[in-house]
Amino acid sequence: MADRMEFFPLDATYRVQDGKAVISMYGRAGDGRQVCVLDGSFEPYFYAIPKDGINIGEKLEKIRVEQDNDAYFVTRAEAVLKKFLGKEIFALRVYVNLPAGVPIVRGVIKDWDSVSSTHEFDIPFARRYLIDKNIIPLTLHQAVGEFISQKSRVQVFRADSIGQAGTDTLHNPRVLAFDIETYSPFDMAIDAEKNPIIMLSFYGENFRKVFVWKKFRTSLDYIEFVNSEAELIGKFRETIDTYKPDILTGYFSDGFDLPYIKTRADKYKIKLDIGLDFSELRVKSARETTVAVTGITHLDIFKFIKKVMGNSLETTSYDLNAVAFELLEEKKHDVSLADLPNIWDSSHDNLEKFCEYNLNDSVLTYNLAVKMLPTITEIVKIVGIPIYDVNRMGFSQLVEWYIMKQAQQFNEIAPNKPSYDEVQKRRLQTYQGAFVYEPKPGLYKDIVVFDFRSLYPTILGSHNIGPDTIDCRCCEDSAKPTPDESERHWFCSKRKGFIPILIEDLITRRMRIKEIIKEEHGEKFAFLDARQNSLKLLANSFYGYLGFFGARWYSIECARGTTAWGRFYIHKVIDRAQKEGFVVLYSDTDSVFLTLDGKTKNDAEAFAESINLELPGLMELEYEGFYPSGIFVSAKMG
Repeated sequence: MADRMEFFPLDATYRVQDGKAVISMYGRAGDGRQVCVLDGSFEPYFYAIPKDGINIGEKLEKIRVEQDNDAYFVTRAEAVLKKFLGKEIFALRVYVNLPAGVPIVRGVIKDWDSVSSTHEFDIPFARRYLIDKNIIPLTLHQAVGEFISQKSRVQVFRADSIGQAGTDTLHNPRVLAFDIETYSPFDMAIDAEKNPIIMLSFYGENFRKVFVWKKFRTSLDYIEFVNSEAELIGKFRETIDTYKPDILTGYFSDGFDLPYIKTRADKYKIKLDIGLDFSELRVKSARETTVAVTGITHLDIFKFIKKVMGNSLETTSYDLNAVAFELLEEKKHDVSLADLPNIWDSSHDNLEKFCEYNLNDSVLTYNLAVKMLPTITEIVKIVGIPIYDVNRMGFSQLVEWYIMKQAQQFNEIAPNKPSYDEVQKRRLQTYQGAFVYEPKPGLYKDIVVFDFRSLYPTILGSHNIGPDTIDCRCCEDSAKPTPDESERHWFCSKRKGFIPILIEDLITRRMRIKEIIKEEHGEKFAFLDARQNSLKLLANSFYGYLGFFGARWYSIECARGTTAWGRFYIHKVIDRAQKEGFVVLYSDTDSVFLTLDGKTKNDAEAFAESINLELPGLMELEYEGFYPSGIFVSAKMG
């Protein structure tokens, strides 16, 4: 009889075994053990759209490409009825023997006269698996199969089937933070080839440690002396192996700490085989350096904060001290790193304060990671991709992968990424932003503030704005065109678009959570608050995504239409307010400031209600509040 095991997947990768791609999912079992779940049932594929009436199935199955001592070929081609930008199409799902062969086989057929287009050939295989199998990282799943013996640091379970097992979430993954200090005289460039690592700190739950390879008098029990830099690097490997973290976190660890450690390890020919499959830490240098460890999620918390939280922070600096102070009200220790090389070379007894400094950096990094984890967790659950990937994406990429995940449920084929030439053309495209009503400087009394709830997302949903609804033939003569635009465009009023459906789902889910959260406290409140904030951030990023030059679902007309409708509704509120006797003080994007000028707060609330009666869909003008007085100043020029 087959075994059943519940587990929380954290990450997914694959390896080729016996000529076949096998997915490896790493995570925590329900009883807390680290596990690896294997699934060899999933086949790599892409889509080919043949020209009308042409059968290319037999020709596809004859493809065979020899490259780098491997053979890539089509195993089968399956006819499917799909949608592309809302229109039904006939496509072929082309299965290839290995993931690496997908772009290679696609390269063979993309220019065939019989092929109209090819799609989804650039989706990473493990991510494709998660999308198609509807596996949501960090949530509870059940695997049916058996435990097997395989070289691994954790138990290995070969699954015959995998499915969701409930709504439980892994809220407390095991986190280990680390930080290094290097020998870097300030008159010399930082050079990993020449300058050694002199201190290494770790911090986790009930665990703290600093390794240093020069001895001095100290009463601090967390300081451990080693004999050399090579031994210190060995302790890096050993500590991770012993602590068994789900998440290894650093601050700018993609860009500095881990590549530096890898360079120094290579110097001593030390294998950093810290992966749960005994694989080495992998440094990938591209536009941005990234570092991955099989089975252990590497979270560079600096990247997440800068890419995802940056716009919500007051600080303009993303150094650890500034970010920790704003988010944690904690600071780095005050030491002069300029003095460290001289002290290292001479006065060893003064090294203790630098060890404390080194540990404190790991403490701050750990605390930032733990504080951000509720938000990270909710983004992972919404978008459906692992922490490692979320960590390295900006919001346009998160929006795109959310759409990719949902496209599977709507039977939609994704458009392709733009070519280099297309990106350059898109970069030249612009659109008008929000309307701003400038205030006259002065002191004002009896101020009321109105704000459109999620203005751009609700416009996208209410006006059915999307690449698959624009300029439809069925509504050309009846649809209301986008206001205030030089070119005439309209959006379908008979069929709801794919993207407007997604937007309205995000908005309504957030509205439900905001109602539920009123009754919650403690940890549940924190996660619900993180979830509603993640939904808000994602929804607010959709209109910008549509105008982003690298987007698959790019439509500058949709982005222009969204802001045009935004200006239309702000003008509508301003004009109505003036007509009804309010004095308009200021307006920007989605808010309006008025003075009552003899009217009452009840009049202001009634004004908002009258506007809302005329708004479509989920659009709503909210009465934000009353202020007895306020000062408006002129903007500083130059």
